[in-house]
This record gives sequence, structure tokens and C-alpha cells, in this order.
Amino acid sequence: VMVLGEIGVGKSSVINLIVGGNVAKVSSNAEVCTRRTTKYEATVESMKVHIWEVSGFNQPKNDSRKDAADFEQKLGPMLEAKASVDVILFCMRGKKLTAVTKRIFELADGIFRGRIPIVLVINHLEREGEMEDWWRRNRGKLGTSMSETRHVCVTGL
Repeated sequence: VMVLGEIGVGKSSVINLIVGGNVAKVSSNAEVCTRRTTKYEATVESMKVHIWEVSGFNQPKNDSRKDAADFEQKLGPMLEAKASVDVILFCMRGKKLTAVTKRIFELADGIFRGRIPIVLVINHLEREGEMEDWWRRNRGKLGTSMSETRHVCVTGL
């Protein structure tokens, strides 16, 4: 499993949710928790799973070659380990869709689309009465590729 997204969108919290324990460092402060791509191991329904948390992305360079090089650098530990990926969990904030989020998704979608399924994980929906309502209201604002992707809406509460 590859977990990626912008800095501070809850990637580590999603990993802790999947694992069922606190293996990934989380923080509600402004500090960055995951400074490099990190591998976690878990057993989910008697199946051993490797979860790779890709260090968070910041502002894109708006230069597709530089953005792709940054993406490849972040994937370095996975490439060195010759890791295979069966699914990508793409984390994003429900509060607002940023240019960074769109650009990171476009990069991942361009590289992996069709070969590895991408699932949107929409975090920070604590104030939503019914989380699926967020998807119904915002799906059309995400762009074609994102709105056609499978999704899950998550809250930490």
C-alpha cells in the first residue's frame, strides 16, 4: 500500500487506523512528522501488509520535469526495496482542494493510472453530519480524474 498526499493531510493517521495502533508519528502542530518515505508492516485480516508512507509534498514547481523528479526522489526508498504496490491511498483535506493536491494527484495518476488503483481518502470531515454528503457536494469540483476515482471519507473522531 502506498499512502501519499500533501504535507499535513493525515497520512500517518490513516496508517495508524489501518494498522490499529500508533506506529506512525502524528502531530497536530505545524511540524512535519514524516521527513522521508517510511515503510510500516501490519497484519490485516491475517494478511501481512507493507504500507509505504511517502513523505508529504509541498508547493509544486509547476515544471513537470522538476515535479516528476521530486516525486521520484520521494519514491526512492520504495524503488530501492523493489517494492510492489497494489493500491494507492491518496490523502487530501476535505476543507479545501489546493493546487498542490491537484498537482500531486495528476503526477500519481499520470504515472500509475490503469496499473495501480488510486483511492481518495478525504480527511478532516469532523464537522460533516453525513460524510458522504461532502463527496456529493464536491465531486464535480475535483477535476475529471479525481472525481472518477474511488473514495472514502474519514474523520478522526
